[in-house]
Amino acid sequence: MAFTIPPVAAPAKQLFSLVGKTAVITGGSGDMGFTVSKYLLQAGASLALIDNNLPKLEPAASSLSEWYKTYRQENNEPEDSKQIISSWACDISDVAQVKSTMEAIRKHHAKPLDVLINTAGYCENVTALDYSPLNLKRIVDVNLNGSMFVATEFARTLIADNHPGSVILVASMSGSIVNHPQPQTPYNMTKAGVIHMAKSLSAEWAKHNIRVNSLSPGYIMGPLTKKVMEADADLGNTWMSRVPMDRMADPSEFAGPIIFMASDASSYMNGHDLVVDGGYSVW
Repeated sequence: MAFTIPPVAAPAKQLFSLVGKTAVITGGSGDMGFTVSKYLLQAGASLALIDNNLPKLEPAASSLSEWYKTYRQENNEPEDSKQIISSWACDISDVAQVKSTMEAIRKHHAKPLDVLINTAGYCENVTALDYSPLNLKRIVDVNLNGSMFVATEFARTLIADNHPGSVILVASMSGSIVNHPQPQTPYNMTKAGVIHMAKSLSAEWAKHNIRVNSLSPGYIMGPLTKKVMEADADLGNTWMSRVPMDRMADPSEFAGPIIFMASDASSYMNGHDLVVDGGYSVW
């Protein structure tokens, strides 16, 4: 029996390419945002980095620019004058700031935007009974409302330009499971909200050719995690004992999933929560 092989739509390298695309990354000076940005540059994207800490963001953007210049020289890659890096101060919990920042990014880059990667957010390990109402409001404003604000203002620019795009909201495995032993109910509930937000927006915006998905990382070995583990070795050992791979993720290990979600390689993926947790949630 003969099998009919469908034609290849595009070479694999082209499927994962971000050449000519502009990616907006919130939390641009954070571990994940900064690390993933290096891979986005290699994939060909221009970057608009957003962070509420401009003194930290501007050096990060300059460092990325210098790193990429050296990378191109070492790999004999020609410089692309159209590939740029910009940085923007913005508190994503403030919708007015988000709106003006997104509009400014669109104007500065002088072309339709293509990809949003919302990595901004934070966690606090405090029991529910001890969590202050003020802190609760703040974490909801940043993690949940902030995700909504950046997603909607980004989508407005795409709809105005009649341009397709990909929205990637960074959630967490904590949106689907309860971490042990640390108490973090407010964080968990905001990330659960982000996961369902992505699903809901994906249904609303599909008619505009805007895909919306979420990424749910497991534990990441960054400076803050290292500090926690140095202060409490037993806690770190407990975390790792629950990961089948017996280790935490390096921030660079999320570059592949994000490039997949941002590129044409995932063109039919919409409303999905991609869990990348080393197997933590299978137990």
